[in-house]
Amino acid sequence: MTMKKYGIFLAVALVAQQPQLATDANASAASAQSSTGSEHVGAVKFKESPQQRAERMQWYRDARFGMFIHWGPYAALGGEYHGKKVGWIAEWIQHTARIPAKEYESMAAEFNPVKFDAREWVKIAKDAGMKYIAITSKHHDGFCMWDTKLTDYNIVKWTAFKRNVIAELARECEKAGLKFGVYYSVRDWHHPDWPMRYAQLEKPNSGWGYLASPWTMGRVNQCGCPSCRKNIPITPDMDLRPVDKADMNRYLDYMKGQLKELLTECGPVSLLWFDAQDIKDPQLGRVEEMISTMRRLNPKVIINDRIGPDDTTLGDYGVHEGNVPGTGAAREWETCMTLNGTWGYSKFDNNWKSAAELIHTLVETTSKNGNFLLNVGPDGTGVIPSGSVDRLKEVGQWMAENGASIYGCEASTLPQPKWGRITAKGSKLYLHVFNWPADGQLQIEKISGPAKKVYLLADTTQQALPTTVAGDVLTIVVPRDAPKDLSPVIVLQW
Repeated sequence: MTMKKYGIFLAVALVAQQPQLATDANASAASAQSSTGSEHVGAVKFKESPQQRAERMQWYRDARFGMFIHWGPYAALGGEYHGKKVGWIAEWIQHTARIPAKEYESMAAEFNPVKFDAREWVKIAKDAGMKYIAITSKHHDGFCMWDTKLTDYNIVKWTAFKRNVIAELARECEKAGLKFGVYYSVRDWHHPDWPMRYAQLEKPNSGWGYLASPWTMGRVNQCGCPSCRKNIPITPDMDLRPVDKADMNRYLDYMKGQLKELLTECGPVSLLWFDAQDIKDPQLGRVEEMISTMRRLNPKVIINDRIGPDDTTLGDYGVHEGNVPGTGAAREWETCMTLNGTWGYSKFDNNWKSAAELIHTLVETTSKNGNFLLNVGPDGTGVIPSGSVDRLKEVGQWMAENGASIYGCEASTLPQPKWGRITAKGSKLYLHVFNWPADGQLQIEKISGPAKKVYLLADTTQQALPTTVAGDVLTIVVPRDAPKDLSPVIVLQW
């Protein structure tokens, strides 16, 4: 790999952006001298009242359920390299399998997902009850899934497929009434100006597989892939970029230019989902300025917090990867999870979570004021695996009857019950019964007085369930046999 893939495009982009960059810099300087009380989201303070923020975040709080999509050239490998299964998460296969840079580029050129159908993907998400989609526009391998002008290492210029996946999916989401978001990896294994380098010198395993530098954030031996755990050395042909030519400021210019493209040239983008916050404090000001620019380009965009140092709060909401926090969080948050054991497609991983488990996770997050972003990994042809589709159909059937207990709901002030979880909206409480009482007595503590109506949400007749109140405990008399539902919901209306 050489600089020419980026050099020409980046030079043109930087020339074109210079007036804007100068304007941003001047605005940043002016903002630094300001002491207004507006929300600080960058070197330029983003002026937004609490009411304006609440309005901007409203769709996100109401949605509660979205689809995450990890897709790129790694999907064509499917977790296999030279006829051998490669363990760990499949989208990291370039690193885990120690694939030489030139070879991975050649593999990327052969990526030709002829069965990709944006409309079908959106339909799968919508039928599952999902309200938004976020897809990888660029993962750690640096390969771009839209027709970016800043590098030819993208699906339109580099492959025979030559279709703008991001734009197509954005259009179909808009038609279907779903919000659309793009994932963007700050880390880039391919770009010549990304300072981290695969270890080529004296430290073959120096933190995330990179040569130690000011940008490694002091991490050592923390990559969880099987190859690093076994200390399999990283060979020079894995990374042909010169170790002394990287320029983080140039990389941030590139990143800023790409984000501008995504927000202005690919259709309506409502969400920016950053990942791999490998940026150290020296560049924090540039990152703040970049986010401010994104907000000026799209004042309604919602941004997650995975950009910049780990302890920053530059974004609008927090992310919990693979877990649900015990008590929720003070501001908006989201848990992202896989349907099996990998984000990208692996032909070997059929260990699918059950629909009941997925529904319980969705309920758990909603009951703590969080969102659930559930991942699918389409294969190399562009097809979402049947194992994912089948479970999403089951979830969708449950949502068709019980979605009112999720959309627009929030945490209840009642204590968490042993039999399940409670969500709330307006004058209604939704009792999600994970463990149906064998004695037919469902108790809710800290209740003041009887409810006006009590019924099963899936019961279209709303047949009343008998109740009694003793002190601050309300007891609902339910059928001894649990309803044939993956997760029954009882409504208490006041």
